[in-house]
Amino acid sequence: MKNTMFFFNPVIQKWTIFPVILLCNLAIFLLFILNHSDFSLPASWNGQFLLLLLFNFILSLSIFIIPSVESKNRGVVIALIFVLQMGCKYIMTKPFSGNIWFEFFLIVIMLLEAILFLSSAETVVLTGFLVFSILTTSYNEIFWGLEMEARGWDLKISLVILTLMFSSMSLIIRNAHNILLKDRDNLKNQKGIIQKLSVSNSGLQEYANLAEEKSMINERLKLTREIHDTVGYTMTNLLMMLEASTDLVKSDPDKLETLLLQARDLTRTGHEEIRQSLRVLRNTKVKEKNSIESINHLTEIFSESTGVDVRVEFGNLPWNLSREIDHVIYRLLQEAMTNALTHGDAKCIEIHFRVADEQINISIEDNGRGSHDIEQGIGLKGMSERLAEVRGELSYKNTSTGFSVNAVIPWSLS
Repeated sequence: MKNTMFFFNPVIQKWTIFPVILLCNLAIFLLFILNHSDFSLPASWNGQFLLLLLFNFILSLSIFIIPSVESKNRGVVIALIFVLQMGCKYIMTKPFSGNIWFEFFLIVIMLLEAILFLSSAETVVLTGFLVFSILTTSYNEIFWGLEMEARGWDLKISLVILTLMFSSMSLIIRNAHNILLKDRDNLKNQKGIIQKLSVSNSGLQEYANLAEEKSMINERLKLTREIHDTVGYTMTNLLMMLEASTDLVKSDPDKLETLLLQARDLTRTGHEEIRQSLRVLRNTKVKEKNSIESINHLTEIFSESTGVDVRVEFGNLPWNLSREIDHVIYRLLQEAMTNALTHGDAKCIEIHFRVADEQINISIEDNGRGSHDIEQGIGLKGMSERLAEVRGELSYKNTSTGFSVNAVIPWSLS
């Protein structure tokens, strides 16, 4: 979806309803032109009827002038328009007691305008006024020099039923529109919450990884101190024993033997303690993910957190890259996926890797709404700067299905 849904666009709503209003006015005009000779109306009335029809049509054109946003005088202007149209309906349909279609089309015009301007409750009130005017208008009187015939109750009831049917349809359209508006707002709020949760989840994941790594580093430092203490203690004692042995070589050979045996035992004990510490140290190495594992981990967390379908094709990407390039690719994907969700409202993201001509080619495509005016904001600028650190380049463009981000990073096995 590259643009806002037409159902929520006030301008498009008006242009959707206006042709129907135009057709209703055209139907009234044709009914009058084709049948006016059958109504035995004075010649002067023909021009007056057409002038009233034109005036009623001009009132309908006000739908393009009245703003969609509520204002202080908006309700007064709308009420005045409907009052004037009710007056036009009364005057224009007075000579046609035996034909309900003139009045029906004028009622349809007002109910179409009600979809744009009135709430459901206000539309019900307007319908009540229309039904009341249908039932109470008297036709068996002299009007503009003509003696009118009374309209039968069968025609009145038929017109009331038609009015109620079209009014019900307009109410259904209005209520459906309100429900969709609420759903759209709820969806927008949910996306905002998902985005915040996604960012929070990514932060928590990074924090957990950093905490785990910090814990391991602290453990290694602790073991390093123990090794230092053991070696220091052992070497100091050995040094003192060796110094003492030089004095006992001639003066007390028996005591020298005992001293050398103690030195041997001390060396053996120190050796065992150092080996044990080194064994533990070897098992507490900080876990480092290779390139593909890191990318898989990142995309899986993003997909689970946001519900976006993320598909990755690694192609001939090596299992391990340099730590610097790993970091750049990780941040590139993180920023591109976040932009696809927050700015493009994407539901699917496809990531492709390909190594050729000593370059890593990365393509990130989504099915979002793209961007009409592409400006390099903080996100795109940050990606460009990170790529520049490894002599890489960034490009981006709209596609037929959404938006595409492409990166090229120099790399070779050597």
